[in-house]
Amino acid sequence: MKLHALLDDGLVLPRLEARDRTGVLREMAARLEARHAPGLDDSLLDKLLKREELGTTAIGKGVAVPHCRAKGLTAPALLLGLSPDGVAFDAVDGKPSHVFFLLVSPEDNPGAGLRLLAAIAGLVRRSRGLSSKLIKAPTPEAIIGVLQAEEEKPRA
Repeated sequence: MKLHALLDDGLVLPRLEARDRTGVLREMAARLEARHAPGLDDSLLDKLLKREELGTTAIGKGVAVPHCRAKGLTAPALLLGLSPDGVAFDAVDGKPSHVFFLLVSPEDNPGAGLRLLAAIAGLVRRSRGLSSKLIKAPTPEAIIGVLQAEEEKPRA
C-alpha cells in the first residue's frame, strides 16, 4: 500500500503550529479525530502519549512516526504533518523531527498498521533528503506529490 494514496489535502498539515511533542500530538490527533469522527474513539491523544512513554517514535533523519491502535476504524488512518523549524522528539540521532506521519491502526487489525510502519521506515531509509523535500513543497497537493515521487522511485 502506498502512503500517498492514504492522504488528501485535508490529511496534510504543511505548517504545524506546535513547538513541543505534546503539542504536535494534540494538533495532529485533533485533525484526525475531526476527519474520522464519529467513528474514532476520543482517547486518541492519550493513546499517542502513552505510546511515546514506551519510547520515542522519532526514527531519525528528521522523521517521527507517532502511532497507536484505536477502536472505530476499519482501515488504517494516516495524517502527515510538517514542522519547518523542527520539534524535539527524542530522536535516536538527537536531531529535531520535521516530518510526522501519524498512523492509527484499527484495534482489530494491527497487521495493516505494521505494514504501513514498515513502508514508512523503508521510505525514510532509501529516500535521500525526504524531510527537506517535503518541507520545501508549498501546498498539501505538492507535498503529496513529493511523497508519491519518492515512493515510486526505482529501488537501487
